Amino acid sequence: MFRPRQGLAEAMDVVIVGANDTAEQIAEALHYAHNVTVLAANEEAASAFEAMDVRFVQGNGADPENLRDAGADQADAVIACTVNDDVNVLACLAAKGLGTKRTMAFVTRERYVHAFSREGAMESVNLMIDRILWPQRTLANQIVDIVRVPRALDSAFFANGSVKLLEYKLEPNDPFHSKRIADIHLPQSVLVAGAIQEEAFVVPSGQTVLRTGDRVIFMGTAQSMRHLEAMFAPKKRTMNVTLVGGGNVGFMVAEQLQGERANITIIEADDARCNTLAKGLPKVTILKGDGTDVDLLEQERIEDADVLVAITNDDAKNLLTSLLAKELGIPKVITRVSKAGNRRLFARLGIDSPLAAYSVAVQEVLNWLHLNDVDHLASIEGHADVLELTYPHQCQAGKISDLGTPPDSLIGAIVRKNRVIIPTGETTIQHGDQLFVVTTPDNVEAVHAWLEPKMLV
Repeated sequence: MFRPRQGLAEAMDVVIVGANDTAEQIAEALHYAHNVTVLAANEEAASAFEAMDVRFVQGNGADPENLRDAGADQADAVIACTVNDDVNVLACLAAKGLGTKRTMAFVTRERYVHAFSREGAMESVNLMIDRILWPQRTLANQIVDIVRVPRALDSAFFANGSVKLLEYKLEPNDPFHSKRIADIHLPQSVLVAGAIQEEAFVVPSGQTVLRTGDRVIFMGTAQSMRHLEAMFAPKKRTMNVTLVGGGNVGFMVAEQLQGERANITIIEADDARCNTLAKGLPKVTILKGDGTDVDLLEQERIEDADVLVAITNDDAKNLLTSLLAKELGIPKVITRVSKAGNRRLFARLGIDSPLAAYSVAVQEVLNWLHLNDVDHLASIEGHADVLELTYPHQCQAGKISDLGTPPDSLIGAIVRKNRVIIPTGETTIQHGDQLFVVTTPDNVEAVHAWLEPKMLV
């Protein structure tokens, strides 16, 4: 998790409304360098924040007096992330009225996204929230990106889509198996940005050897990465995709995929929800049933699926469904994780792509606050972070090999005047370059420090 480095930016006063996993993750990321107050109705929730330098206030986030007690009238930002959309919206509107500089509300319903959009219904009556965050939409988009690339376990885009990251698990017949990185032939403008070997993240050198089971992270231009995709899955055909869970996330995933080369099946237990899905998704097969029912899975030949996505609201059910899918031999299994502590467990049990909406949401919050001019764009399974920073004019320009880049860090891409450069050690960094840096979480502070020591005299 990205932690702002003390001393690089003026401390902010931030009020977090809510005391769930998301609130804990946001507080954990901010409390080292900023003044954080948590406002929550349940006094017992205070115990989750005891190890942090955080002030806890018991109260109702939608009550202006409670917000004032929490310091919202003087706050730089109020982030409302309870499980109740109405409380989040009211908290932000009240905070804005009290004098909070910026507000963010977490929501689960699309109507709030539209209502508070630019020129939306609320703007017409002068009711504004600076940022509406819909984590389920972000999670659905991430799932779709992974589904679209055969064999990829993770996928992300940066720099307005011009830089792409892909993660693959190496198999014995893959082209890079048992080779040093210095000896492999990658497509032009593609590099190996990291590898997860057993439980350790490795920032690679030319001597790093890639082996069966390694989860290798590649970064490159969006166009060049298509050639890499072809090396791992050269044959394109119609994919069979099974979604277990037809809630909001399942609906959004199916909605995006139904117009593509994909046969989509949704398994949903609730009869009324099945009817809703059938009306809204005419090109999708809807099955009423339980995704953990082995007889149903065998009867419907779910083992023929290329991808299974377990996206109910129940972590235990998602885990069991995913393990059954692995047992059936489904090549790619994507699993939704709701509780923060379960993601690493799911990965250890062999789940290919455990995805958490709260993790994506925390990154969105940190980028929205724009701490220290460094954006935390993505977390690679909790082992590494992708940071975006602008190389400052106070630092000396020059070749990467001469600038003493931080330990356990790699510059994966440079954007210069809208042109993407995939660098080598001989590439020159210039003032104003956007750098996309892959590093381990405990080295984020070293990346910040790297921006300071080469000051021009």
